[in-house]
Amino acid sequence: MTQVGTPVQGEVLASRYRLDEVLLADPSVGHALWRGTDGLLNRLVAIELRVPGGPAAEAMIRAAVTAGRIVHPNVVGVYDAVDEGERAFVVREWVEGVSLAAAVREGPLHPNRAALLARTAADALAAIHAAGYIHGNLQPRTVLLGHDDEITLTDLRLGPDSDQQHDVRSIGGLLYCALTGHWPHALSVDDSGLPDAVHVDGRLLSPRQVRAGIPGYLDALTMDLLDPTVAAPPAAELAAELRRYDVADPELGALTTITPEPAERKSPWKRIAVGVGGLAVVAITAVLIAINGFGGGPGEEIPASNDPTKGGASTTPRQLTVVKPENAQLLDPEGDGNEVDGVSNAFDGIPTTAWETDTYKGTPDFGKIKPGMGLVADLGQAKQVREVTVVFDAPGATADVRVGDQQSDTADAYTVVGEAQTASSTTVTFKLAKPSNNRYVLVWVTSLPSRDGGFGVGISEIKISG
Repeated sequence: MTQVGTPVQGEVLASRYRLDEVLLADPSVGHALWRGTDGLLNRLVAIELRVPGGPAAEAMIRAAVTAGRIVHPNVVGVYDAVDEGERAFVVREWVEGVSLAAAVREGPLHPNRAALLARTAADALAAIHAAGYIHGNLQPRTVLLGHDDEITLTDLRLGPDSDQQHDVRSIGGLLYCALTGHWPHALSVDDSGLPDAVHVDGRLLSPRQVRAGIPGYLDALTMDLLDPTVAAPPAAELAAELRRYDVADPELGALTTITPEPAERKSPWKRIAVGVGGLAVVAITAVLIAINGFGGGPGEEIPASNDPTKGGASTTPRQLTVVKPENAQLLDPEGDGNEVDGVSNAFDGIPTTAWETDTYKGTPDFGKIKPGMGLVADLGQAKQVREVTVVFDAPGATADVRVGDQQSDTADAYTVVGEAQTASSTTVTFKLAKPSNNRYVLVWVTSLPSRDGGFGVGISEIKISG
């Protein structure tokens, strides 16, 4: 007998998310992972679904809510979480890539690539720790390598931040794994099938003793992180240390090679910089990040929000300057033009004035009349944009940020640089993963909060910063 709420291929959840293909399923607990399509934003998503919902899905939904508090582009994102009683589901970012575990089965990584992986993971950990949590499950199968060596952390357990040092030591394990193809099982027993770190007479061999050609500083750093007698640094400090060797960063030049051997290990975070070459370009067979994030028990592996903010390793944040638009217009391709009044109110710097939508009946997606509407700021010429803050008159609106060099009457002609967010308060900030340099900035609204028996919203301020 089929259980009530059991999903079927082609079904659309919440009038939006179509179930395209089941990837993993555990019928014994009603837990499944699907590849799906967000019909509203026309993008692939991963859908984790549990039947029934209600009390059985509380952990999964609670983890999704917690994950939404973490902001970093290298942590896989949560887009939606819904409990319908008969079933519950979480909609996550869909990314293609290969796990570190799968990558090293083909052979260890180039040391430069291993250092980049560790630095990116440390940077993402710093954001998780800053939110008051730990990853709690950092291992080769939960680190994904995408196109152009983009790194994504998945399968977060999001425990309290009482064991941040174990998280940071796990980066030492990732370095050891990337450099040697072995994973230190003392950190955790990974189910990826990788062999344990190499020991001789009970002593852990360093990466350089396992494989030739590994720079001395990277070897010593790995061993310091794995040494329980050496205090692990904060994740942000480790990211800054590793960034010194990231010659792919355009703000840094190649560093001079001072010595091929590691210095005596006194303070591992005060090392002399040792040069590295350019990053190796490696073709990666695409596998689904969503599959790697499914793993163990229900509700334990919901990834974090992917609000796009690229965390640099500098301890001094870059100062933002407000970019004032020269003009602003309504973008309402399928509308009647009735909502054009008051567009300038969203850019006047006065919080008591606002531009407002009409009130739509039926559903929050503009009553299914149109896919969305938005406001286009004309900066006069191409200018650098790093952050866009939108102040609504009520929480619950969903919007994204797009840019373009030419003004257009369709939203699809603009490039999305700030992924869609649903405002949990009246203010939502889009921190761009990479600065854009365009003339036009579009705030595109796709879903409305409830208002006056229908759905509508006002925007009192849009602040563009570069």
